Amino acid sequence: MNPERMIADLEARAQDLARRSEDMQAQINGASATVRSPDGAVTVTVAPNGALQHIEFSPRAADFSHVQLGQAVMAAVRRAQAQAARQVASIVEPQFGGTQAMDFLTSFIPQEEEPPTPPPPPAEEGSVLRQVAWDAPAPQPPVPPRRPSSHRRDDTDDDDGFGTVLR
Repeated sequence: MNPERMIADLEARAQDLARRSEDMQAQINGASATVRSPDGAVTVTVAPNGALQHIEFSPRAADFSHVQLGQAVMAAVRRAQAQAARQVASIVEPQFGGTQAMDFLTSFIPQEEEPPTPPPPPAEEGSVLRQVAWDAPAPQPPVPPRRPSSHRRDDTDDDDGFGTVLR
């Protein structure tokens, strides 16, 4: 084969690879995932790397305790991160599918959890902790064991009347 022809082929392949790489990079940069919680209280958007970009609360979020709202946010973020990771994998799959690099990339995609069932609205104003405390009998504090009173006042003790430290 002609050396000039070989060099021209290599240059053409390198240019094609660079073009495909730029296209893939642009697609990855444009990838994101937006997820709304099943009850509609929380909507989150994550970047292709899973970083949280936006969070929004609907008026429904006011019905949640702080614990319930935190759980709804984290569940939505995890689902959005899994979706974004699958998007990135589908973008690079045509170029790297069936390779160790692709296997490595897809090994980090979290399994998407089933969306949790929406928590019931609180029965009344207040936190979950207060409801649990009102529903359960108040715990009794433990009674400390009594020490036998064996302390004898000794006139030879220290002047302060507390006795020696080594008793």
